[in-house]
Amino acid sequence: MSNDLDNQLRLARSRAERLKAARDQAETLLEKKSRELYELNQQLELAHKGLEDEVKQATYELSISNQRLQKTLNERLRFIGQMSHEVRTPLNAITGLSELLLKTDLSTSQYDYVDTINSAARSLIVLLNDMLDITKIEAGKLVLQPVDVDTARLHRNLVAMFQLEADQKGLDLRLELDPSLPSFVRLDKGRYRQILNNLVSNAIKNTESGSVRIKLSFIPNPNGAQTGELCIDVVDTGVGIPPEQIEKIFNAYEQLGEPQCGVGLGLAICSQLCALMHGSIRCRSQVGHGSVFEVRLPTDVSSANVADAQAAVTFADPAKAPKPRILVAEDNPINQKVLAAQLAQLGQHADMVDNGAEALQRLQTHDYDLVLMDIIMPIMDGEQTIKAIREAEPRIAGHYCVALTASNYQDQKQRLLDMGFDEFLGKPLSLNELANMLAQVPMPQGALASSDRGHQSAFDSSYFKTQFGDIWETVFVEIADTFLAHTSASLVALQAAIEAGESDSISKIGHSLKGAAASMGESTLSALFEQVEREPDSIQLTDWQEEIEAQWALVSSVIREEVARITRKQQAVG
Repeated sequence: MSNDLDNQLRLARSRAERLKAARDQAETLLEKKSRELYELNQQLELAHKGLEDEVKQATYELSISNQRLQKTLNERLRFIGQMSHEVRTPLNAITGLSELLLKTDLSTSQYDYVDTINSAARSLIVLLNDMLDITKIEAGKLVLQPVDVDTARLHRNLVAMFQLEADQKGLDLRLELDPSLPSFVRLDKGRYRQILNNLVSNAIKNTESGSVRIKLSFIPNPNGAQTGELCIDVVDTGVGIPPEQIEKIFNAYEQLGEPQCGVGLGLAICSQLCALMHGSIRCRSQVGHGSVFEVRLPTDVSSANVADAQAAVTFADPAKAPKPRILVAEDNPINQKVLAAQLAQLGQHADMVDNGAEALQRLQTHDYDLVLMDIIMPIMDGEQTIKAIREAEPRIAGHYCVALTASNYQDQKQRLLDMGFDEFLGKPLSLNELANMLAQVPMPQGALASSDRGHQSAFDSSYFKTQFGDIWETVFVEIADTFLAHTSASLVALQAAIEAGESDSISKIGHSLKGAAASMGESTLSALFEQVEREPDSIQLTDWQEEIEAQWALVSSVIREEVARITRKQQAVG
């Protein structure tokens, strides 16, 4: 019995010892695992903190990079704007003097050379505007402004603007409107037109024979909402684009073809504008068989009834303006020479000074009706001078002062007008712009007042008969083609200026177009151009633009018919 009890006790002790050993082992293992878990947790915390620090550092560096990038873009915009200003000064001499040369007695080859120089200089101005435009987009300075757009009218006027260029190349320019197209949609009209202008202009330029078609349709939203996708296809039968070049054509400064074809900004601007509108653009092409540019833009359908906006305006005939006494403040000798020659061409003379301080001294001792003043001059610039003039005694403060500047910043014109200038002219300055400005200068009592100036009637034979007598038909035929080509090109430039929001360029082109229309007796068209010239920042500018294009389509058609009639008559007599 005793032995059994001892055995049981021994077994119990042995079991207890095993349990204690197991417990000790478990506690040791638990302590080890807890320590490992703690260490792992510490490592995770350190890693988390390190990751947070890395994210903060990366975010900070990204923020700094974005700030530097934005600063770089803004500096680039300012640089290109300043460069544009500087380049326009020599361009002013090139365009101004070549324009004067074209009015002299030149041989056929000389005329062609000078005309090429003039055209090349104006092409450089277009290039400068394109560079400014794409730089603004990249710098994020462009804000879309959707309005209600009459789709059919907009596109018909667009075709009318390019019709002359297409006719001169013998191309069939057609507009195809699908029945699905809504009457009105909401778009940024200026930017939308900029896209189409670039595409149609490129299509005509790269097509030597055949046709250019503009096809429009609309895909409504499946959910039934008043939204959908505007589909535009510009189809040409031109030279086509090699497959390996397709992806490059929408990159800025990618140039295809010959060097004279441009620097590749137009399609890059189209691509970026489409992206801003949350749309897309792509190209399908085959070498020798033409190209198709497809634009897809989301838009809202509108039921608005956009009314015509043709304001009643008056037109002063610059040919009947008196001869004002003129003072010119301009430090650049080249610009002085150009302006003096242009004024001489108009039968005018001006006294020249080199800066604003000299202009103020001259105003103290001489009487003038007009002061033409450059903005950037040494000693005393134009802004300082106009302030001094307006703060002077009444005899000096009342002078009619016109700002001359090569800058084309959007707010430049209004800023200078608010500063005290009476008018604003951009460089390069054309004869028509100068003549029309002179016609607006208020003259002393006894001189011809603007209200007494004649108004030219709409085009008819009596206008040319009055101006040119028996040779009116010969003169009309000689200048009609030039007028049509000049106005057609200027309307394209006007559209580009409106799309870019360049107020001074809008006003400048309006000046030129107004004078050209007046020279043809087109008073209605000239009055519309004067309205654009006077109010380049008006919210109704795009509506005036549509009215201009509609009027231009009618005028150009009438002039071409009249040229054909006179030509047939002359051939019959011959």
